[in-house]
Amino acid sequence: MTDNHVRHDDGGNGRRYPSVQCPPLLTLGATRLAEPVATPEPYRPDQLSHTESARLVQAKADAEEALTAYHSGLKRAGDRMVDAWHRAKVGLHRLEVLLAERELGAAARREQQVEREHATDGVEDRRHRPGWQHPVLVWAVILLSAVYDTVFFASSFRDAIDAVDDVRTVEYWVSFLPGFGIFMALTLAGYWLGVPLFRHRARAERRRWRRRLGWRILLRRVFVMWRPEDEERHPGELPWPSWVLPVSFAVLVVGVLAGWAWLRGGRLLMSDLQLPLVGLLVLLTVSAIAFKAGAHNPVADRAKRAGRRRRDVRRRYDRLKGESQAQLAGHEKAWQELHLAVEGAVTGVWQHVTDAWTEIAEGRARHGLTGMVAPGFVTSGDTDASARTLFTGLTGPSLRLETLRVMQDLLDRHRPEVLSAEQVALTEQLNAQLDAATADHWPDPADGGPATGQH
Repeated sequence: MTDNHVRHDDGGNGRRYPSVQCPPLLTLGATRLAEPVATPEPYRPDQLSHTESARLVQAKADAEEALTAYHSGLKRAGDRMVDAWHRAKVGLHRLEVLLAERELGAAARREQQVEREHATDGVEDRRHRPGWQHPVLVWAVILLSAVYDTVFFASSFRDAIDAVDDVRTVEYWVSFLPGFGIFMALTLAGYWLGVPLFRHRARAERRRWRRRLGWRILLRRVFVMWRPEDEERHPGELPWPSWVLPVSFAVLVVGVLAGWAWLRGGRLLMSDLQLPLVGLLVLLTVSAIAFKAGAHNPVADRAKRAGRRRRDVRRRYDRLKGESQAQLAGHEKAWQELHLAVEGAVTGVWQHVTDAWTEIAEGRARHGLTGMVAPGFVTSGDTDASARTLFTGLTGPSLRLETLRVMQDLLDRHRPEVLSAEQVALTEQLNAQLDAATADHWPDPADGGPATGQH
């Protein structure tokens, strides 16, 4: 049939042009941007789909790449911790040396020995030195006496060498050089007299019996026989006093200075002052020598040395102990810093894997192909971050986290508890050494201890 020369065909598609077939639908296949061609099928909760496996592999790559950002921080923290460990070990080694030297116990025993030997001295403790016998005062008196004698004899010495009394000449200053010899002479005379004087006093004070002494006996012992009977020196006693050289030298020093004083007094216009002047100079010289001789007290010196030695060793022990504690505290802080750095790196690296498992769990909840019940969580105390898992029966690819393993091994081998236990053991041994030295039993003086014998 036609209409206006237009032919209509009932078998057509209602258009004025013939029908054309559509081309087949093109797809990209199973990619990350499109759904897979195959129809999804249910699978067990302990299995992983291709999409889930691909997500975990990508998380592994991201985690290992993120670990490289923590390398420098972990290295710095590890270096600080190792350095602090070695410093702490050096401090502990010093305590070990002090323990091996046994100085702490030896110093305490020495002081205790001095205390035992003088436990029965009473109020006249031989270790006591009066304040006016202080070494500084003794040396000051001898020096002033020597200066006074030097200035007094300088003019006579210049006259003896025919020197001009002029400060601009060398002879004027040379005349003062004998002052050094006078100072040495007074010092030696006082010391040499002090040694036998102390020995004689020590033996006389400890002698239990004394014989009667009359003027006949005194004259006989002075001019005929000084030592009427044999004497025996017991072990531990002081040596015998010897008077010949000290007395002879002291008499020589006093005689020479008295002779110069007599010559100097003879040159004065007022000759009636000659004898008083000589007497004054002799008195000053004898006083300086006697002052030095009386200040000689080896017992007080030994007690002072024993106390100073114990204080020095005790201060050394306290100083080494304080330094060791400070070094252990520094190591513990460095260990904590490394521990926190490792934990931060583990958290940062594991975050990528955790995000992947979170996405997998949310995807399963949407499609429901593994059921509506999720696998149980894994509860493990394993510190290896490379093999961590979240769900029971589901494991992902292992991470290459050798750096974290090395750091964790470093933490395990340098734990602060090891150093702390070592320091406690050393401190206990040193304290036990000190206690053993100070806990010795003091003998009763009535039992005939060393304090009652002769010295």
